[in-house]
Order: sequence, then C-alpha cells, then structure tokens
Amino acid sequence: MAALREFVVLGFGSTHDALDAEALLTDLGIDVVPIPTPKAIGALCGIALRLPRDDEVRAQDFLRNARIKVSGRTEICDT
Repeated sequence: MAALREFVVLGFGSTHDALDAEALLTDLGIDVVPIPTPKAIGALCGIALRLPRDDEVRAQDFLRNARIKVSGRTEICDT
C-alpha cells in the first residue's frame, strides 16, 4: 500500500481558468493532477488541481503572473 502524501488543491472560478492553469503548470514541469473540486474549497467550478506542497509557491507565482485567479485552496492527503 502506497504511503499517503500531502498535496495542495487549488480551485478556480471557471473551467477555462482551471484548464489554462493546468496547461501552464504542466509546461513549467509542475506535477498537476485535475481532480473534482473538494467541498472544502466551496462552490467553484467542478475542476481543481492537485499539486505537491513543495511546488505551491512557484505555482501560485506563475498563475498570478499569468493573471489566472486561484479562487480557493485546501490541503489533502493522497497517494
């Protein structure tokens, strides 16, 4: 059984923003995984991005510079 790891989940106000963020972060070499938006983030679009905690600051900086708004954030444990 794989050990659980801590991840950050970023939520977006629109599917378009989530897909743009996924493409940008993937191009930058950040390991992002699209997942259903957790209830902890609130009622946003249905797609959120899971990424390693160690990449959060870099990811948030790139998204801010690209003018892609992160509308919510939470942390989860996953494999």
